[in-house]
Amino acid sequence: MEQLRLNHTELAVYAHRCGTKLSDAQVESLLYSSEGWFSAVYLNLRTLSERGVLPSRNSDIYATFTAAMIDPLPEKQREFLAVMGLADEFTVEMAQCITGDADAAQILAMLTEQNAFVSRLPDGVTYRFHHMMKECAERSFHKMKVETQKLYWERFGQWYEDQRQYLHAIAAYRKSEDYHALLRVIRSDAGILLASLKPEDVLDALSKCPAETLKANPFAILVLMRRMFTWRQIPKMLELKELLLTAIEEHPELSEEERGNLLGECDLILSFLCYNDISAMSRLHRSASRQMSRPAISIQSGGGWTFGSPSVLMMFYRAPGELEGELAEMDECMPHYYKVTNNHGQGAETIMRAEALFCQGHFTDAHIELERAYAQVRDNGQINMALCCDFLSRRLSLHTDVERRYTFAERYAELLQYHDASWINIWCATSAYYHALRGEAEEIPEIFSQHRLSTVNMLAPGKPMMEMIENQVYLAQGAYAKVVGRSAELLAVCEAMHYALVALHIRIQTAAAYEKLGKTEEARVWLRKALADAESDGFVMPFVENYDCLQPILAREMKNELTVKITDLGEAAKARNAASVRPAAFDVLTAREFEIVELMVQRLSNREIAEKLYLSEGSVKQYANQIYSKLHIDGDTRTKRKQLAELLGQKP
Repeated sequence: MEQLRLNHTELAVYAHRCGTKLSDAQVESLLYSSEGWFSAVYLNLRTLSERGVLPSRNSDIYATFTAAMIDPLPEKQREFLAVMGLADEFTVEMAQCITGDADAAQILAMLTEQNAFVSRLPDGVTYRFHHMMKECAERSFHKMKVETQKLYWERFGQWYEDQRQYLHAIAAYRKSEDYHALLRVIRSDAGILLASLKPEDVLDALSKCPAETLKANPFAILVLMRRMFTWRQIPKMLELKELLLTAIEEHPELSEEERGNLLGECDLILSFLCYNDISAMSRLHRSASRQMSRPAISIQSGGGWTFGSPSVLMMFYRAPGELEGELAEMDECMPHYYKVTNNHGQGAETIMRAEALFCQGHFTDAHIELERAYAQVRDNGQINMALCCDFLSRRLSLHTDVERRYTFAERYAELLQYHDASWINIWCATSAYYHALRGEAEEIPEIFSQHRLSTVNMLAPGKPMMEMIENQVYLAQGAYAKVVGRSAELLAVCEAMHYALVALHIRIQTAAAYEKLGKTEEARVWLRKALADAESDGFVMPFVENYDCLQPILAREMKNELTVKITDLGEAAKARNAASVRPAAFDVLTAREFEIVELMVQRLSNREIAEKLYLSEGSVKQYANQIYSKLHIDGDTRTKRKQLAELLGQKP
């Protein structure tokens, strides 16, 4: 089969031989639409030759394809294609369920034998349609009666719901206009995957959902209220609250216990409006705790707790001088919250205290609290809290010896199994900040290194932390004017949301950028404001992490307890970094290549290195050859590894 398909290079060569000049973007677009199948490529290039442009989705090339590939088929096969073309991938079991046809296996066997536009994947059980076949099949589907279309979409929704593929189920039920089923799925998912949808799509679905249907699904209303908060759709959140209260009034048959559960959970969700005002949130948590006899429906213990932020302290530190009070409030508040949410966010108060101790430069105490936090979140599904622990662990490792629980690759591989984009975003932020501090630009994830953060769906409360980390990346990349230019807008957001620690970081980053630009006076103004904000709570580490940039202006500041501690810790960090710097002989290697060198000299085999770094054994071998080539090392494998160890200053 592969011999009949063109890859990117072959497609470009073929187009050139046809006398057609295609840009890289056009080649990529054509490869996507044709999947390299020669007949599809031919049809596309004929259209280009005749009309001067590649076909669009509205082109009659699809009519040509339909006439050639679909219309000649028996009616039963045509309907099968029209319906299953709606799925990205499917199995025989799924096809039988959706089409209601017990002969689905035989139909698929005939279709795959007749043409290459319906193919079975290497797993042997999953099928998919070629893009052009899928497009034409969908067009055939839309010619069916509306009632028939809705019936099939309802079956798709039921299948996806049964498989717990809730996003697909929501999309299918929207198209079938079965809003009871859609709200049922929203309740089952507790709004977790709903967060990955565009707010406007959900709002559009809500606008079409009858109020009576919503009132008949009060638990879904609670889930939607919480999601509206995270999208900053506060008027809609309050509108849903009123609808919930009306629903409770209109159903006197509800038991007192169930009324208490609904009203208590409503209080719990309204507490988010007091977001990061711990005292105000705690009052509503206590109210929820008094009324509820069961854990909340709208909050699942495994869901996100920090709205996508890698730090608890950055969320809840509201104003200079308030640190100790906020830590005490968290200790008092969280047990009430855990009671009504089945321990959602467990360990938050511990990791917050650990972060505070780190920011004050108390490394040993911070490490102890960090270990306590890791112990609290172990095996309880609190992935969000574990990632916050990782963020602190990485920062702490730059200044003291902390157990390296995971490599970045190991944690990433673990996260992939959850299919939750927000976890991956936090991982990217942690990696970006750590590598930016170390000056390892090539290791920063692309979403940050190429500044594509604006393309990511993020919950509003977590966004300022992510943008602060992006600022640190700009600083590491030498984009100093960019850091200065962003500061006013970022600080305005921090002020509106009471994010005092994020604001402190941004002021420090801006001072560092001004200093690098040679604007010393501006740098001193920004630094002094940051020092004034940090002094009451003894925050030193945000300055220490940028010490290399700040050192010249710090040296000119009047000495006090805070600046002396910053300088001492900054110098210690410089010395520690110098001691760990790799020998100059390895400067030609990338960070990844040097990481492999360190494992090679530990006498690990290529297979062991591959398993540790989640690479293929072939990739490790290729890296090793690149390393030897760059370092001009020859000989057999044993000799080469011996020379590597000697270069690294280790005994072979």
